[in-house]
Amino acid sequence: MKKLVFVFLFLEFLFANNLKIFATFVKETNKAYFLKNPVIVYKDFVAQAKEGIIKNNKVIYLKKDVIIFYKNNSILAKTVTIYSKDLIKARDVVLVDRVSDVWIKANKSLLKNNDLIFYNMKFSSCCINNPDWFLYSHKGSYNKKSKYLKLYHVILYIDETPVFYLPFYFSSLDKTRRSGFLRPYLGYSTKEGFLYSQPIYIVLSQRADTEITPTIRTLRGKGIYNTFRFVDSPYSFGKIMFGVFRDKDSFYNEYSLAHQKHYGYEIEYKRDKVFKEDKLYLDLKYANDVEFFYLNPYNYYFDTKYLVDKIITSKLNYVKSIGNNYIFGAYFKYFIDTTKIDNSSTIQILPQLNFHKFTTRNYFILNSFDFNYYNYYSSYKKYYQADLSLPLSLYFSFFDDYLKLKITQNFNYVRANYYYSHVPEYFYQFFNTIKIYTSIAKKGSYLHIFNPSIEINIKQFSKLSEKNDLIDYTRVNNSLSLSIFQIFEKGDFYLDHTLRENFDIDFSNKRPLENILNIKISNVSINENNKYDWDLNRIIYNYFKIAFGIGIYDFSFAHLYQFNSSVSQSYTFRIQRSINEYKKAYFEYNYDIENKYVKYFLLGMKLSKKCWQYNLFFKQSRIPVLEEDGVSFIKDNIISFNVNFYPIGGVKQILQLR
Repeated sequence: MKKLVFVFLFLEFLFANNLKIFATFVKETNKAYFLKNPVIVYKDFVAQAKEGIIKNNKVIYLKKDVIIFYKNNSILAKTVTIYSKDLIKARDVVLVDRVSDVWIKANKSLLKNNDLIFYNMKFSSCCINNPDWFLYSHKGSYNKKSKYLKLYHVILYIDETPVFYLPFYFSSLDKTRRSGFLRPYLGYSTKEGFLYSQPIYIVLSQRADTEITPTIRTLRGKGIYNTFRFVDSPYSFGKIMFGVFRDKDSFYNEYSLAHQKHYGYEIEYKRDKVFKEDKLYLDLKYANDVEFFYLNPYNYYFDTKYLVDKIITSKLNYVKSIGNNYIFGAYFKYFIDTTKIDNSSTIQILPQLNFHKFTTRNYFILNSFDFNYYNYYSSYKKYYQADLSLPLSLYFSFFDDYLKLKITQNFNYVRANYYYSHVPEYFYQFFNTIKIYTSIAKKGSYLHIFNPSIEINIKQFSKLSEKNDLIDYTRVNNSLSLSIFQIFEKGDFYLDHTLRENFDIDFSNKRPLENILNIKISNVSINENNKYDWDLNRIIYNYFKIAFGIGIYDFSFAHLYQFNSSVSQSYTFRIQRSINEYKKAYFEYNYDIENKYVKYFLLGMKLSKKCWQYNLFFKQSRIPVLEEDGVSFIKDNIISFNVNFYPIGGVKQILQLR
């Protein structure tokens, strides 16, 4: 049996009495100690090896399977030389950080104070043997306290192939917030040129930070945006964004823009428990035109959805719960119509008030109510509208709760009036609702859930004022609603089915019959959704999709049919091939059947691993445009590249070519 020996040496100078050495065997020869299986404990690190030598009570040599544990780091080395507490040399080093899940391999390293200096090093978060990617650097350093990693003359390798060079790389492996440069955003458009946005992140305090982002579009102009974020309580979050973008004279004149300078701001604030059991939401926006939001630095893919709605909407919502059954809400909306020079005629909602009582049950009586007040305001038009909904229900269950019946007496009232008028507009009605429904389930060798319902509305009395320009109302007619929802599941088979129909009892007005069916059998799924119009005696909407897998291939085929005065049809075909567990190649094709042209096709490849992900695709779309001699098309070619290397970051880039 091996004997554990504790060696306590009065090593000179810096070692002092803080160093402890344990070994299974010690041999002393000419001012040298030969150790077997030594373990060295010094402050916050522990080193162990198979063999060790102490010379002149000053230098410790460790060799053969050397391991150093320091906090959350593990360092493996072939040999380690300890000169003092602040000077350690090692060869053939592997450092593993368990918190960040990254590793560093180097031919040689030097620990001096809190800095680890590496020579001829590799850095990655992938598998340490044959990594998918790694950074190579001739020299680098890692600070144990700050966890800053600095690399010089860096080459990015993917599958042992050099693909990118950087003269300097700086990163923090600590997950706490730190000031610095964030991942840049790149893009290209033939209309606006190359886009480059470089966010600069600044930590202001534990509860606040800001992001300053200069941005440039080479053919259009340049600007700067700022986002300030803060937390002022455990229940709240706030964000303030503002900025300005200026178009070049050439771009401004060529496209005859309304504004050459686009500026604005957005203030967002959310808070729970302002006082007690309440919530506040604030979203204030202002811009001289909607281009301000389109030109934000993160819109590197030139998404035009910002330009569709010319109305800028600001909101202030406050909701308070009163006990368990009541809730009060105040909602303010302010609109800026960017198509108008003067917004004094734009109708604002200042405010909308809501008071709601949730459904409560006393024996077999159910009751609730809902009240809304709207104050519409502009410089030229001021009026209000109030509406009240008051249902009172009787609830019964029969046959051991297998059959349920609810009979409701409904009262609706709407009133509106101009501030300067003494003749109000109004509408009120009484109607009954009878609902018969059930929910039954069976579970054994299979699961079946079946929920049918029948609902009948019976009109009783209604009255509408002679003048009714302001009020918004819905008159209830005698109608019947049928609904069936069911789920069936057995082994690899799953089905859910929904059928809905709503029509007036006199058949004067029939809503479309909606049928939704979802089936999954093993790796085959089928989705069907259609609507049948009784008046037109035809299907007005149908969406069918089938998806299945064969070996390493996944296929899907979808057909869309719509009828709205004219027919539109298209089908989409997609195939995906699994190259391995993580990598997939895919192709998608969409064809317009009625107009007989390819709407788009795309070809791409994606990979998803813990240490890195990427998605690369090329998409070509044909966009119809109306010209003097008829309908023509323009081709929109998009190259999208999105890659992320954990934890160093990545690049998102879209090139839009026409």
